[in-house]
Amino acid sequence: MSDAPTPDTVPLTLPVPDPFTAWWWMACRERRLLVRSCRSCGRLHFPPRPACPSCWSNDVEWHQCAGTGLLYSFSIVRENDLAPFTTAVPYVPAVVELTEGPRLMTTIVDSALHALAVDAPVEVVFVDRGEWTFPTFRLAYRLVP
Repeated sequence: MSDAPTPDTVPLTLPVPDPFTAWWWMACRERRLLVRSCRSCGRLHFPPRPACPSCWSNDVEWHQCAGTGLLYSFSIVRENDLAPFTTAVPYVPAVVELTEGPRLMTTIVDSALHALAVDAPVEVVFVDRGEWTFPTFRLAYRLVP
């Protein structure tokens, strides 16, 4: 897997949390992946918001996810002349559809690039960068490169 981005090489931009999203970032630090759950209509959503985007109820709460899902979309970036990405290529920005339903933007690590495919099963890998922890994903099964 020499072409596979690793947690050490993947480019991650430090967040600017607000009082609301700080809860989500604290959960990531604890290796927990959260989405919001609406008590009125039962739907889950991401990114976290104070109101449900389906029914507009503000009766929402945090819901812990399993950290599994399917690779919904991805792109393999092999060239990028902008810092800090120059030294991080190749990397794989992606959208993952969680088992619970919501989709989130992320990046793929520890997975051979030739093995990536839409609808491939993935699992969360938490990556620490200083005081921040980011949810990234990898293929949930191992293929021989």
